[in-house]
Amino acid sequence: MAMKNFKLLIFSFLVLLSVSNFCCNAAQSEKGNILTKGYEPGKWTMDIQAAREYAKEHNLPIFLNFTGSDWCVWCQLMEKRVFSKDEFYKKTKDKIVLVWIDFPRNRDLVPDEYRERNRKLADAFGIRGFPTYVILGPDGEELGRLGASRDANVRLFLGQLFRLINKK
Repeated sequence: MAMKNFKLLIFSFLVLLSVSNFCCNAAQSEKGNILTKGYEPGKWTMDIQAAREYAKEHNLPIFLNFTGSDWCVWCQLMEKRVFSKDEFYKKTKDKIVLVWIDFPRNRDLVPDEYRERNRKLADAFGIRGFPTYVILGPDGEELGRLGASRDANVRLFLGQLFRLINKK
């Protein structure tokens, strides 16, 4: 009887895990398909090289979002309150290049070619916690950093972001 209960517990856990992964993937795809190659204004990209080239060519700052999208509570809070809002994309579309650097538990969320690169970027920028938002100038020089806030909303976050960018 104990073995039957144990198997039922394991089965329930696996079902719950599958459902939570489905929800996380759905939430991410609702946000607007993160590009894995190239860059398009108003969309996140994982392709930092394309983002750097676009930023340099158009003289735009780069917003690096170091996130743990499927497990980090603060990352998910910021996603819900800031990054999932149309206003965020409307206000940043032609002003900031958006780069998504993810460290998910679900390895399928990041292509193999970016996993090691993401670790190297985190080391290079001294990332110690998630989320961390690093803002770079068009030349790649760090302008500053932002983090999550319990009181975050689009207006407040964009205010902080643009103050930081305009200060330099």
